[in-house]
Amino acid sequence: MSGQYRFPLELLEQPPQKRLQFFKNPGVTIMHHNLKNAFYKLHRIIREPAGSSIILVIGPSGVGKSTLLQLLKNKIIEESLGQMEADPGWIPIVCVEAPAPAKGTFRWKIFYRKILEAVDEPGIDQKINYNSDGIRRDSDGKLAFGAKATEDSLRLAMEKALIHRRPYTLSVDEFQHIGKMASEQLLQAHMDCVKSAVNTTKIPWTGFGTYQLLNFLELSPQLSRRTKIMHIPRYLLEKDEDIQEFKRVLEHLQYRMPLQETPPLKEKYWEFCYERSIGNIGTLKNWLTDAYDLAVFEDANTLTLEHLQETAKSSSECEQMALEAIEGEEKLTDSQDKSKSLRTILGLAKDETQNSNKSSTHVQEHNQKSQKSSNKTKAFKRNPSRDPVRGEPV
Repeated sequence: MSGQYRFPLELLEQPPQKRLQFFKNPGVTIMHHNLKNAFYKLHRIIREPAGSSIILVIGPSGVGKSTLLQLLKNKIIEESLGQMEADPGWIPIVCVEAPAPAKGTFRWKIFYRKILEAVDEPGIDQKINYNSDGIRRDSDGKLAFGAKATEDSLRLAMEKALIHRRPYTLSVDEFQHIGKMASEQLLQAHMDCVKSAVNTTKIPWTGFGTYQLLNFLELSPQLSRRTKIMHIPRYLLEKDEDIQEFKRVLEHLQYRMPLQETPPLKEKYWEFCYERSIGNIGTLKNWLTDAYDLAVFEDANTLTLEHLQETAKSSSECEQMALEAIEGEEKLTDSQDKSKSLRTILGLAKDETQNSNKSSTHVQEHNQKSQKSSNKTKAFKRNPSRDPVRGEPV
């Protein structure tokens, strides 16, 4: 047995469920490079928003956005314990998930209720009196919503609650659900709702979602001007440092699997692991959890390539994931063409064009002078001519 094992060896004698629970432990987070960078950057932005009223954390599905949100919540609460004790009615961060519409478009009533429940946690004694016919408290003091609770009344109650609790931010996971199945006109209306809530409460929103969020900004220039975008990228095959980090994560995970023999994920299977995760650590971790579960169920000594293949996403699924990720990455990546287009729109490219033309003119003039100079006869050098052949008249 190697000393590199990162699990208590007595786990090997425990039931399969115990071993699986150890490996998938949600309380243990792999702080890989991209996640660590995103965490410190987002923490600084939220604590010092610098005028940004909406922060969008964007990345492909499975990159680790929900993990980042949980890390952020834990950190902010940990830092705020002293102030929370002194001011029990204050909540430093409010976290909700935007519900996906089962049919039709986004349901704001459900969303407002989720926010109200989040800011009215059972542990908070300082309850808020909403003075609304549709919102009351039951015998246990918990919020109850009646049929009279309209979308407008819930929105007003939500705004009142956020103003009262004064969090650093309202964090919304799966933010792209707000625009799901919405027409361009309706999507614009949804974004106006967000903007209005931010203006009224003065509480910044932090939305976590996929590259679909970029469509929101394209349709709402006003929202775009007030939005800070933070990108969480996947690990890219063409970057050596990315592959090194991806392999490091694989190595960490293979040694956390309570197995008799360590699986050679990094040494033999890293390319297949990359292929079926497209470089997303969240996708990789969930997949390896399923593969490990299968290996334990079969009472195998180690995790094999067959276990990986059995539990991997299909190649067509991964292809679609990769295409969506690449499209989103291209939208967020500055290029020379985009920069040139921007400078042309702003009129900055005019001087560059004139300078380029001047430079071209100077080159042409230089070439013409060089040609004329080469045509002149140099000292002690004959002009080019054919010498007469013997017997030919001169």
